[in-house]
Amino acid sequence: MTRFMELFAVFGQPIHHSLSPQMHNAAFKYLDRPAFYLPVQCPPHELLQRLDAFRQLGGRGVNLTRPLKELIVPHLQSASSWVEKAQAANVLVWQEGSWVGDNTDVQALMASIPDTGAHYFGKVAWVLGQGGVARASVVALEAKGYEVIVFGRRSSKPSWHHHWVEWDNDMFRHPHCDVFVNATPLGQIGEHPWDIRPEFDPHTIVVDWVYRPNNTVLLTEGRQAGCQIVDGLSLLVKQAALSWQLWFGMPGPLDVMENAVREFFYE
Repeated sequence: MTRFMELFAVFGQPIHHSLSPQMHNAAFKYLDRPAFYLPVQCPPHELLQRLDAFRQLGGRGVNLTRPLKELIVPHLQSASSWVEKAQAANVLVWQEGSWVGDNTDVQALMASIPDTGAHYFGKVAWVLGQGGVARASVVALEAKGYEVIVFGRRSSKPSWHHHWVEWDNDMFRHPHCDVFVNATPLGQIGEHPWDIRPEFDPHTIVVDWVYRPNNTVLLTEGRQAGCQIVDGLSLLVKQAALSWQLWFGMPGPLDVMENAVREFFYE
């Protein structure tokens, strides 16, 4: 008797760099689950059309990457509180005739940084970027007790955060913050390089969501300064495993997913 094959995918543009298929397919194989995960190149204006086509093929669950995380929110039947706060979703499941959304980017970052604690009032986090992962970072950091400042390269202030500063390369050379988060694609393979070499204080937590390469300029500078590092590949694996909570009611096998992409930790 042939088992029904469940279909999952990651939608984005660009999508060639994604390691999500390797992680999820390795997990499906490990658990002997009849499922397959594929990458889908998706221009923003075709998101709903391609989601519908994917569903017609039997698609059950989806991850979204840039620039789609914010675009899907108005079209969700229901969503988690993390989606509502970030106004961005990175994981969907088809449930009772509609798409339901969650944001495991928020949860992955929350699991990777410490609470400020009641006696650490006034700790500050800088978030560089204005897209979906920046929104998730802001929500995660505020939930942990940090005061968050968003730095944007766009000329207009985002409506989703009150404390915004226009991008300033000179400020980034000597950042005065407790957490420094790169939530832009700068430094990613195929994108513009990160050509600023910040001088971090040892107490700063340095987070870079870029994972191809994983040893980015920011993380290299952070390590040399003695900072706590949160790398993009670790965040990717955590958010992927958490996606299974929405799809299957349990987290994915974190060790299996990490081993599937371990070679990329040394890029």
